[in-house]
Amino acid sequence: MALQCVVWVGESDARQGERTKRTPKPLLEVGGAPFLETLISEARRRGFDEFVLLAGQGSEAVQSFLAEREIARRFRCRVLAPADPAALGTWGALAHAEKDLREDFLLLNGETWFDFNWLDLVASARQERASAAIALREISDPAGCETIDLVDGVVTGFRPMGAPLESALSSGGAYYLTRRALAGFGPQCSLKSDVLPALAGKGQLRGRAYSGFFIDIGAPNSLAAAGERLTLHGRRPAVFLDRDGVLNVDHGYVHASSQVEWVSGAKQAVKFLNNSGFYVFVVTNQSGVARGLYSEEAIHALHEWMAGELAAEGAWIDDWRYCPHHPEGAVEAYRAAHAWRKPSPGMILDLFANWPIDKDGSFLVGDNASDIEAAHAAGLPGYRFEGGDLLAFLRSKVGVADRVAMETEMAGLTR
Repeated sequence: MALQCVVWVGESDARQGERTKRTPKPLLEVGGAPFLETLISEARRRGFDEFVLLAGQGSEAVQSFLAEREIARRFRCRVLAPADPAALGTWGALAHAEKDLREDFLLLNGETWFDFNWLDLVASARQERASAAIALREISDPAGCETIDLVDGVVTGFRPMGAPLESALSSGGAYYLTRRALAGFGPQCSLKSDVLPALAGKGQLRGRAYSGFFIDIGAPNSLAAAGERLTLHGRRPAVFLDRDGVLNVDHGYVHASSQVEWVSGAKQAVKFLNNSGFYVFVVTNQSGVARGLYSEEAIHALHEWMAGELAAEGAWIDDWRYCPHHPEGAVEAYRAAHAWRKPSPGMILDLFANWPIDKDGSFLVGDNASDIEAAHAAGLPGYRFEGGDLLAFLRSKVGVADRVAMETEMAGLTR
Protein backbone atom coordinates (compact mmCIF):
# COMPACT_ATOMS: atom_id res chain seq x y z
CA MET A 1 0.00 0.00 0.00
CA ALA A 2 1.70 3.21 -1.18
CA LEU A 3 1.67 5.87 1.52
CA GLN A 4 2.96 9.38 0.93
CA CYS A 5 3.01 12.12 3.54
CA VAL A 6 3.31 15.77 2.50
CA VAL A 7 4.22 18.30 5.20
CA TRP A 8 3.76 22.05 4.90
CA VAL A 9 6.88 23.37 6.59
CA GLY A 10 6.28 27.00 5.77
CA GLU A 11 8.76 29.81 5.62
CA SER A 12 11.13 31.68 7.85
CA ASP A 13 9.37 34.71 9.33
CA ALA A 14 11.10 37.58 11.10
CA ARG A 15 7.78 38.69 12.58
CA GLN A 16 7.78 35.63 14.85
CA GLY A 17 11.03 36.62 16.57
CA GLU A 18 14.74 35.90 16.22
CA ARG A 19 14.36 32.08 16.32
CA THR A 20 12.18 32.02 13.20
CA LYS A 21 14.00 34.79 11.32
CA ARG A 22 15.94 32.20 9.29
CA THR A 23 14.29 28.98 10.38
CA PRO A 24 10.70 27.81 9.77
CA LYS A 25 9.00 27.04 13.06
CA PRO A 26 8.65 23.24 12.41
CA LEU A 27 12.46 23.03 12.38
CA LEU A 28 12.76 24.39 15.91
CA GLU A 29 13.58 21.95 18.70
CA VAL A 30 10.54 20.85 20.68
CA GLY A 31 10.91 18.11 23.27
CA GLY A 32 14.51 17.28 22.36
CA ALA A 33 14.20 17.12 18.54
CA PRO A 34 13.07 19.33 15.67
CA PHE A 35 9.29 19.30 15.60
CA LEU A 36 9.33 18.25 11.93
CA GLU A 37 11.35 15.17 12.89
CA THR A 38 8.64 14.21 15.36
CA LEU A 39 6.02 14.42 12.61
CA ILE A 40 8.17 12.31 10.27
CA SER A 41 8.74 9.76 13.03
CA GLU A 42 5.02 9.54 13.75
CA ALA A 43 4.18 9.14 10.06
CA ARG A 44 6.94 6.60 9.51
CA ARG A 45 5.83 4.34 12.34
CA ARG A 46 2.36 4.35 10.79
CA GLY A 47 3.82 3.08 7.52
CA PHE A 48 4.25 6.23 5.41
CA ASP A 49 7.39 5.62 3.36
CA GLU A 50 7.78 8.78 1.29
CA PHE A 51 7.77 12.42 2.35
CA VAL A 52 7.43 15.65 0.42
CA LEU A 53 8.42 18.70 2.45
CA LEU A 54 6.99 22.01 1.28
CA ALA A 55 8.89 25.14 2.19
CA GLY A 56 9.14 28.58 0.67
CA GLN A 57 12.04 30.80 1.58
CA GLY A 58 13.01 28.30 4.26
CA SER A 59 13.99 25.60 1.76
CA GLU A 60 17.73 25.97 2.50
CA ALA A 61 17.04 25.35 6.19
CA VAL A 62 15.03 22.24 5.28
CA GLN A 63 17.89 20.85 3.21
CA SER A 64 20.30 21.45 6.10
CA PHE A 65 17.89 19.72 8.48
CA LEU A 66 17.65 16.66 6.22
CA ALA A 67 21.42 16.38 5.89
CA GLU A 68 22.38 17.07 9.51
CA ARG A 69 19.69 14.80 11.00
CA GLU A 70 20.24 12.08 8.34
CA ILE A 71 16.48 11.73 8.03
CA ALA A 72 16.36 9.43 4.98
CA ARG A 73 18.88 6.99 6.46
CA ARG A 74 17.61 6.97 10.03
CA PHE A 75 13.95 6.57 9.09
CA ARG A 76 14.55 4.38 6.02
CA CYS A 77 12.39 6.54 3.79
CA ARG A 78 12.49 8.67 0.67
CA VAL A 79 12.37 12.42 1.23
CA LEU A 80 11.74 15.08 -1.39
CA ALA A 81 12.03 18.81 -0.70
CA PRO A 82 11.30 20.70 -3.92
CA ALA A 83 12.51 24.29 -3.69
CA ASP A 84 9.79 26.92 -3.92
CA PRO A 85 11.46 30.34 -3.69
CA ALA A 86 8.25 32.10 -4.73
CA ALA A 87 6.69 31.38 -1.31
CA LEU A 88 3.14 30.92 -2.63
CA GLY A 89 1.63 29.36 0.48
CA THR A 90 0.43 25.79 1.00
CA TRP A 91 -1.54 25.40 -2.23
CA GLY A 92 1.07 27.15 -4.33
CA ALA A 93 3.73 24.87 -2.87
CA LEU A 94 1.57 21.83 -3.66
CA ALA A 95 1.13 23.01 -7.24
CA HIS A 96 4.90 23.52 -7.51
CA ALA A 97 5.50 19.96 -6.21
CA GLU A 98 2.78 18.35 -8.33
CA LYS A 99 5.19 16.14 -10.29
CA ASP A 100 6.37 14.57 -7.02
CA LEU A 101 2.90 13.81 -5.66
CA ARG A 102 1.37 10.34 -5.74
CA GLU A 103 -2.25 9.82 -6.75
CA ASP A 104 -3.26 10.43 -3.14
CA PHE A 105 -1.43 11.57 -0.03
CA LEU A 106 -1.74 12.79 3.55
CA LEU A 107 -1.08 16.51 4.00
CA LEU A 108 0.02 17.70 7.43
CA ASN A 109 0.32 21.19 8.85
CA GLY A 110 3.93 21.23 10.05
CA GLU A 111 3.12 23.33 13.12
CA THR A 112 0.56 20.94 14.62
CA TRP A 113 0.49 17.34 15.81
CA PHE A 114 -2.91 15.69 16.11
CA ASP A 115 -2.24 12.20 17.44
CA PHE A 116 -5.11 10.21 15.96
CA ASN A 117 -5.06 7.26 13.57
CA TRP A 118 -3.80 8.92 10.38
CA LEU A 119 -4.10 5.64 8.50
CA ASP A 120 -7.80 5.47 9.27
CA LEU A 121 -8.32 8.82 7.54
CA VAL A 122 -6.50 7.54 4.44
CA ALA A 123 -8.08 4.07 4.44
CA SER A 124 -11.63 5.33 4.93
CA ALA A 125 -11.24 8.02 2.25
CA ARG A 126 -9.91 5.43 -0.19
CA GLN A 127 -12.79 3.10 0.56
CA GLU A 128 -15.25 5.96 -0.04
CA ARG A 129 -13.37 7.05 -3.20
CA ALA A 130 -13.23 10.54 -1.77
CA SER A 131 -11.40 13.36 -3.56
CA ALA A 132 -10.50 14.96 -0.24
CA ALA A 133 -11.10 14.46 3.47
CA ILE A 134 -10.27 16.42 6.58
CA ALA A 135 -9.56 15.22 10.11
CA LEU A 136 -11.69 17.08 12.63
CA ARG A 137 -11.38 17.56 16.37
CA GLU A 138 -14.00 18.68 18.83
CA ILE A 139 -13.14 21.85 20.72
CA SER A 140 -14.98 23.16 23.76
CA ASP A 141 -14.12 26.85 23.24
CA PRO A 142 -14.44 27.47 19.51
CA ALA A 143 -14.61 31.27 19.56
CA GLY A 144 -10.99 31.64 18.42
CA CYS A 145 -11.16 29.05 15.63
CA GLU A 146 -12.84 28.58 12.31
CA THR A 147 -15.34 25.76 12.76
CA ILE A 148 -16.82 23.21 10.40
CA ASP A 149 -20.30 21.82 9.78
CA LEU A 150 -20.43 18.07 9.19
CA VAL A 151 -23.52 16.16 8.04
CA ASP A 152 -23.36 12.39 7.52
CA GLY A 153 -19.61 12.50 7.01
CA VAL A 154 -19.71 15.35 4.45
CA VAL A 155 -18.42 18.86 5.19
CA THR A 156 -21.25 21.25 4.38
CA GLY A 157 -19.80 24.58 5.43
CA PHE A 158 -17.24 26.64 7.34
CA ARG A 159 -18.00 29.15 10.08
CA PRO A 160 -15.65 32.09 10.72
CA MET A 161 -13.98 32.72 14.06
CA GLY A 162 -16.16 34.19 16.74
CA ALA A 163 -19.22 31.99 16.27
CA PRO A 164 -21.08 31.76 19.63
CA LEU A 165 -20.95 27.98 20.12
CA GLU A 166 -20.43 25.87 23.22
CA SER A 167 -18.52 23.24 21.24
CA ALA A 168 -17.79 22.57 17.61
CA LEU A 169 -15.60 20.72 15.14
CA SER A 170 -12.42 22.32 13.87
CA SER A 171 -9.60 21.24 11.56
CA GLY A 172 -6.96 19.03 13.15
CA GLY A 173 -4.33 20.01 10.58
CA ALA A 174 -4.39 16.69 8.68
CA TYR A 175 -5.93 16.25 5.22
CA TYR A 176 -6.36 13.42 2.74
CA LEU A 177 -5.98 14.80 -0.79
CA THR A 178 -5.90 13.36 -4.29
CA ARG A 179 -4.37 14.67 -7.48
CA ARG A 180 -7.86 15.11 -8.89
CA ALA A 181 -8.63 17.46 -5.99
CA LEU A 182 -5.85 19.74 -7.25
CA ALA A 183 -7.39 20.04 -10.72
CA GLY A 184 -8.85 23.43 -11.57
CA PHE A 185 -7.11 25.39 -8.82
CA GLY A 186 -4.25 27.71 -9.74
CA PRO A 187 -1.09 28.20 -7.67
CA GLN A 188 -2.38 31.52 -6.32
CA CYS A 189 -5.28 29.81 -4.56
CA SER A 190 -5.44 29.27 -0.80
CA LEU A 191 -6.14 25.82 0.64
CA LYS A 192 -8.11 27.28 3.52
CA SER A 193 -9.95 30.11 1.77
CA ASP A 194 -10.47 28.75 -1.75
CA VAL A 195 -9.88 25.03 -2.19
CA LEU A 196 -11.59 23.47 0.83
CA PRO A 197 -14.73 25.67 0.65
CA ALA A 198 -15.01 24.97 -3.10
CA LEU A 199 -14.76 21.22 -2.57
CA ALA A 200 -17.29 21.43 0.25
CA GLY A 201 -19.65 23.38 -1.97
CA LYS A 202 -19.56 20.53 -4.49
CA GLY A 203 -20.11 17.90 -1.76
CA GLN A 204 -16.62 16.52 -2.43
CA LEU A 205 -15.05 17.10 0.99
CA ARG A 206 -15.43 14.33 3.52
CA GLY A 207 -14.84 14.87 7.23
CA ARG A 208 -14.10 12.50 10.08
CA ALA A 209 -14.04 13.44 13.75
CA TYR A 210 -11.26 11.99 15.91
CA SER A 211 -10.08 12.40 19.47
CA GLY A 212 -6.47 12.51 20.54
CA PHE A 213 -3.57 14.55 21.83
CA PHE A 214 -3.22 17.88 20.00
CA ILE A 215 -0.40 20.36 20.08
CA ASP A 216 0.08 23.58 18.10
CA ILE A 217 3.53 25.16 18.21
CA GLY A 218 2.22 28.07 16.15
CA ALA A 219 0.13 29.25 19.06
CA PRO A 220 1.51 32.27 20.97
CA ASN A 221 3.94 31.39 23.76
CA SER A 222 3.43 27.68 23.14
CA LEU A 223 6.93 26.34 22.42
CA ALA A 224 8.14 25.93 26.00
CA ALA A 225 5.00 24.15 27.21
CA ALA A 226 4.88 22.09 24.00
CA GLY A 227 8.25 20.46 24.67
CA GLU A 228 7.24 19.10 28.06
CA ARG A 229 3.86 17.85 26.83
CA LEU A 230 5.34 16.23 23.75
CA THR A 231 8.01 14.34 25.70
CA LEU A 232 5.44 13.05 28.18
CA HIS A 233 3.03 11.99 25.45
CA GLY A 234 5.66 10.07 23.49
CA ARG A 235 6.12 7.63 26.34
CA ARG A 236 3.34 5.01 26.24
CA PRO A 237 2.72 1.33 26.99
CA ALA A 238 3.26 -1.33 24.36
CA VAL A 239 1.70 -4.63 23.34
CA PHE A 240 4.11 -7.27 22.06
CA LEU A 241 2.53 -9.81 19.72
CA ASP A 242 3.87 -13.15 18.62
CA ARG A 243 3.19 -13.63 14.91
CA ASP A 244 2.43 -17.24 13.96
CA GLY A 245 -0.54 -18.42 15.99
CA VAL A 246 -1.54 -14.88 17.03
CA LEU A 247 -1.76 -12.69 13.93
CA ASN A 248 -1.81 -15.50 11.38
CA VAL A 249 -2.74 -19.16 11.67
CA ASP A 250 0.37 -21.26 12.34
CA HIS A 251 0.56 -23.57 9.33
CA GLY A 252 4.23 -24.29 10.02
CA TYR A 253 7.14 -22.09 8.86
CA VAL A 254 4.95 -19.50 7.16
CA HIS A 255 7.19 -17.32 4.99
CA ALA A 256 5.14 -16.21 1.95
CA SER A 257 1.96 -14.21 1.54
CA SER A 258 0.23 -17.16 -0.14
CA GLN A 259 0.56 -19.09 3.13
CA VAL A 260 -0.97 -16.41 5.33
CA GLU A 261 -4.38 -17.01 6.85
CA TRP A 262 -5.19 -14.16 9.16
CA VAL A 263 -6.49 -15.10 12.59
CA SER A 264 -10.09 -14.01 13.09
CA GLY A 265 -10.19 -10.39 14.25
CA ALA A 266 -6.42 -9.95 13.92
CA LYS A 267 -6.41 -6.84 11.72
CA GLN A 268 -9.15 -5.25 13.79
CA ALA A 269 -7.24 -6.13 16.97
CA VAL A 270 -4.13 -4.29 15.78
CA LYS A 271 -6.22 -1.26 14.87
CA PHE A 272 -7.90 -1.41 18.26
CA LEU A 273 -4.48 -1.27 19.93
CA ASN A 274 -3.39 1.60 17.65
CA ASN A 275 -6.51 3.57 18.49
CA SER A 276 -6.10 2.84 22.19
CA GLY A 277 -2.70 4.55 22.22
CA PHE A 278 -0.36 1.56 22.50
CA TYR A 279 2.82 0.91 20.61
CA VAL A 280 2.33 -2.40 18.80
CA PHE A 281 5.31 -4.68 18.16
CA VAL A 282 5.77 -8.12 16.66
CA VAL A 283 8.33 -10.47 18.25
CA THR A 284 8.63 -13.77 16.39
CA ASN A 285 10.97 -16.77 16.32
CA GLN A 286 11.83 -17.64 12.73
CA SER A 287 13.97 -20.76 12.97
CA GLY A 288 13.01 -21.66 9.40
CA VAL A 289 15.97 -19.51 8.35
CA ALA A 290 18.39 -21.56 10.48
CA ARG A 291 16.79 -24.74 9.12
CA GLY A 292 17.41 -23.59 5.54
CA LEU A 293 13.72 -23.39 4.63
CA TYR A 294 13.69 -19.68 3.65
CA SER A 295 15.82 -16.55 3.84
CA GLU A 296 15.75 -13.42 5.95
CA GLU A 297 14.77 -11.56 2.78
CA ALA A 298 11.60 -13.65 2.67
CA ILE A 299 10.76 -12.54 6.21
CA HIS A 300 11.20 -8.88 5.28
CA ALA A 301 9.04 -9.30 2.18
CA LEU A 302 6.30 -11.05 4.14
CA HIS A 303 6.28 -8.42 6.86
CA GLU A 304 6.08 -5.68 4.25
CA TRP A 305 3.10 -7.45 2.68
CA MET A 306 1.41 -7.89 6.07
CA ALA A 307 1.98 -4.18 6.78
CA GLY A 308 0.19 -3.35 3.53
CA GLU A 309 -2.73 -5.59 4.44
CA LEU A 310 -3.01 -3.91 7.83
CA ALA A 311 -2.70 -0.41 6.35
CA ALA A 312 -5.68 -1.05 4.09
CA GLU A 313 -7.68 -1.51 7.31
CA GLY A 314 -6.17 1.59 8.95
CA ALA A 315 -3.83 -0.40 11.21
CA TRP A 316 -0.07 -0.70 11.62
CA ILE A 317 2.75 -2.47 13.45
CA ASP A 318 5.19 0.05 14.93
CA ASP A 319 8.20 -2.25 14.68
CA TRP A 320 9.06 -5.86 13.91
CA ARG A 321 11.62 -8.14 15.55
CA TYR A 322 12.44 -11.69 14.53
CA CYS A 323 15.08 -14.24 15.49
CA PRO A 324 16.39 -16.43 12.63
CA HIS A 325 18.66 -18.51 14.87
CA HIS A 326 18.32 -22.00 16.33
CA PRO A 327 20.90 -24.00 18.31
CA GLU A 328 20.39 -27.01 16.02
CA GLY A 329 20.12 -25.11 12.75
CA ALA A 330 21.24 -26.66 9.48
CA VAL A 331 22.72 -23.34 8.28
CA GLU A 332 25.94 -22.71 10.16
CA ALA A 333 25.64 -18.91 10.13
CA TYR A 334 22.39 -19.20 12.08
CA ARG A 335 23.27 -22.13 14.32
CA ALA A 336 23.31 -20.52 17.77
CA ALA A 337 21.49 -20.25 21.07
CA HIS A 338 20.75 -16.60 20.45
CA ALA A 339 19.61 -14.14 23.13
CA TRP A 340 16.76 -13.02 20.88
CA ARG A 341 15.22 -16.46 20.58
CA LYS A 342 12.24 -16.88 22.88
CA PRO A 343 12.00 -17.90 25.70
CA SER A 344 14.91 -15.47 26.06
CA PRO A 345 13.71 -11.85 26.21
CA GLY A 346 16.22 -10.32 23.78
CA MET A 347 13.75 -9.05 21.18
CA ILE A 348 11.59 -7.40 23.84
CA LEU A 349 14.58 -5.82 25.57
CA ASP A 350 15.87 -4.46 22.27
CA LEU A 351 12.54 -2.74 21.64
CA PHE A 352 12.66 -1.25 25.13
CA ALA A 353 16.12 0.11 24.30
CA ASN A 354 14.95 1.75 21.07
CA TRP A 355 11.44 3.01 21.87
CA PRO A 356 10.10 5.23 24.72
CA ILE A 357 7.98 2.44 26.19
CA ASP A 358 6.17 2.76 29.49
CA LYS A 359 6.46 -0.63 31.17
CA ASP A 360 3.33 0.00 33.21
CA GLY A 361 0.42 -1.24 31.14
CA SER A 362 2.61 -3.13 28.65
CA PHE A 363 2.12 -6.86 28.03
CA LEU A 364 2.76 -9.68 25.57
CA VAL A 365 0.38 -12.01 23.77
CA GLY A 366 1.66 -15.36 22.50
CA ASP A 367 0.37 -18.81 21.73
CA ASN A 368 2.87 -21.02 23.52
CA ALA A 369 4.85 -21.32 26.73
CA SER A 370 8.09 -19.85 25.34
CA ASP A 371 6.29 -16.57 24.58
CA ILE A 372 5.02 -16.27 28.12
CA GLU A 373 8.45 -17.13 29.55
CA ALA A 374 10.03 -14.40 27.41
CA ALA A 375 7.50 -11.88 28.69
CA HIS A 376 8.15 -12.80 32.31
CA ALA A 377 11.92 -12.66 31.75
CA ALA A 378 11.46 -9.09 30.49
CA GLY A 379 9.34 -8.21 33.52
CA LEU A 380 6.03 -8.12 31.63
CA PRO A 381 2.70 -9.91 31.96
CA GLY A 382 2.18 -12.53 29.29
CA TYR A 383 -1.17 -13.82 28.05
CA ARG A 384 -1.62 -17.03 26.14
CA PHE A 385 -3.92 -16.85 23.12
CA GLU A 386 -5.36 -20.25 22.27
CA GLY A 387 -7.40 -19.31 19.23
CA GLY A 388 -10.73 -17.66 18.54
CA ASP A 389 -11.21 -13.96 17.90
CA LEU A 390 -8.10 -11.91 18.66
CA LEU A 391 -10.01 -8.62 18.95
CA ALA A 392 -12.31 -10.02 21.62
CA PHE A 393 -9.30 -11.50 23.43
CA LEU A 394 -7.43 -8.19 23.49
CA ARG A 395 -10.47 -6.19 24.52
CA SER A 396 -10.55 -8.31 27.65
CA LYS A 397 -6.91 -7.50 28.42
CA VAL A 398 -6.72 -3.76 27.73
CA GLY A 399 -7.67 -1.13 30.30
CA VAL A 400 -8.75 1.46 27.75
CA ALA A 401 -10.43 3.70 30.33
CA ASP A 402 -7.08 4.53 31.95
CA ARG A 403 -5.55 5.50 28.63
CA VAL A 404 -8.52 7.67 27.63
CA ALA A 405 -8.37 9.46 30.98
CA MET A 406 -4.69 10.22 30.45
CA GLU A 407 -5.35 11.53 26.92
CA THR A 408 -8.04 13.85 28.26
CA GLU A 409 -5.74 15.15 30.97
CA MET A 410 -3.01 15.84 28.40
CA ALA A 411 -5.28 17.72 25.99
CA GLY A 412 -3.00 19.76 23.76
CA LEU A 413 -2.54 23.40 23.07
CA THR A 414 -5.00 25.32 20.87
CA ARG A 415 -4.68 28.66 19.18
